[in-house]
Amino acid sequence: MNGISQKLGYAGLIPFIFFSLSVLAGSAWAPDFFTLYSALILSFMAGACWGVMQAHRDHVSAAELGLSIGVFLWGWLMYFVPHIVGLPGLLLGYWVLVWLERQPVFRQSYKRDYRTMRWILTLVVSACHAIAFWGLLR
Repeated sequence: MNGISQKLGYAGLIPFIFFSLSVLAGSAWAPDFFTLYSALILSFMAGACWGVMQAHRDHVSAAELGLSIGVFLWGWLMYFVPHIVGLPGLLLGYWVLVWLERQPVFRQSYKRDYRTMRWILTLVVSACHAIAFWGLLR
């Protein structure tokens, strides 16, 4: 895997970690920033899936293409609902992308080390969503 891609991927966790801990600490502004950042990243990832599928159009279904657009729209919808609903909704979107990226076209397009990195990133992002959600409940 390209070193810069890996560095950027892991660097993208910094705002998730910072904002989730800020929510947990009771910061009034943190839920808005966490939700916005999560919606942006989810939309970016859905767009990346769309791009891979467009490059291999003969190997994907209309439903898979529609799902990537659906996740994009879902992410933006979750930004506009109350955080107590939006955070679990965004987390669901990330796991839908995990499922989508397990389809053969992605296994052929993504190298093993990228898939491993994506799995690690998704686990950390999931933990951050859980921490932020817990912070909202306190």
